Amino acid sequence: EARQKLGLSPENKIIFYVGRFDERKGIETLVRAVGSSQLRGDANLKLIIGGGSRPGEKDGMERDRIEGIVAELELQTITTFPGRIADELLPAYYAAADVCVVPSHYEPFGLVAIEAMASATPVVASDVGGLQFTVVSEETGLLAPPKDADAFAAAIDRILSDHDWKNQLGLGARARVENMFSWNGVAHQLSQLYESLLEAKSENLATTSA
Repeated sequence: EARQKLGLSPENKIIFYVGRFDERKGIETLVRAVGSSQLRGDANLKLIIGGGSRPGEKDGMERDRIEGIVAELELQTITTFPGRIADELLPAYYAAADVCVVPSHYEPFGLVAIEAMASATPVVASDVGGLQFTVVSEETGLLAPPKDADAFAAAIDRILSDHDWKNQLGLGARARVENMFSWNGVAHQLSQLYESLLEAKSENLATTSA
């Protein structure tokens, strides 16, 4: 249904990125990974790079640079740049994707990864910052060293080449979001934190009074 809404084929193998056009976001790593992918010759392979940009501004210049790399690697026929994706359309893109890639050089939290995982889409992300906590390698997706296009290619290929495992990762991804990042999950974690703090406090008081 999501693919139908976006005019995408059920047969497509969709690699999705969404975010700012900023060199630190590692889009070049993703493009070069797709360029060296073992699945490159597959007619159904599709790379979608979503994100707004302004001509002449820093993000516009980065988009131009990325488009240049896409052309250099002759990936124009499989790559689309939909521009800024409206909030109401974003869930459809996440649901349509086979894998969402977050190749940032630095990422304190990783909201895109959480949004993708909530849609039961496996994530391939840089092994940095908050992404190391958000993405559990081999359970909800895979982690790769930042700026390592070959490692990203291998991770993407592993997921796209094994349909059953891809679905298993997707289910694991959604379960992790429900357990860790939903209101109930956060409330449970806070409750556990408060309990451990109170226990530590009472133990400390007992030791002091003794």
